[in-house]
Amino acid sequence: MTTLATQFRTILAGLQAVIGIIAAKNPPHLPLLTQIYFHLNRTIQRFERLVTHWCNNTLPKQRQRAPRPARPRTTPRLPAGRAWLIRNVDHYNARGHALQLQHFLATPECIAFLAEVPRAGKILRPLARSLGIQMPGDPPPPLPKPARPPKPAKTPFLPLPLAGEGWGEGARKDERLGGTRLTLNHPIFSKAR
Repeated sequence: MTTLATQFRTILAGLQAVIGIIAAKNPPHLPLLTQIYFHLNRTIQRFERLVTHWCNNTLPKQRQRAPRPARPRTTPRLPAGRAWLIRNVDHYNARGHALQLQHFLATPECIAFLAEVPRAGKILRPLARSLGIQMPGDPPPPLPKPARPPKPAKTPFLPLPLAGEGWGEGARKDERLGGTRLTLNHPIFSKAR
């Protein structure tokens, strides 16, 4: 096995170790983390097989497959979207392994491998997307939309003070209300009854 496959296995095995640590601390998430663990294991095996065939010059020809009939899934689907694996395995070591994989993908040996074996992108591209990293040669992800400016704060409703409460200092109560005194018998309150 070449150093290419060994480096890939080392990086993903480290990520699997982080998943094991998180699964032990967070039992409710165990089914999802177990599914991610075995998904990474299958990815390692597929990549190693491809690298071995590439080194031995025994790459099978890529053939067109007839569409298979849909069958019911026995396991739930893994999450989707950019960086879904990092969001579900929120640990600083997981981010570290993602950066190691990004550095590994940028090495000249890996770039040469990807150029000669384009089907390796079918294995590595979903993994890179799930870790939130970029494959070499792929366009950068779109910039996030700028945040909307906050809405202006609404002025709070301030009720008018009742008669005798803070209508001005030094003025008589009758002068503050335009010469009339506001009492419960005032006509303004008769409509409310």
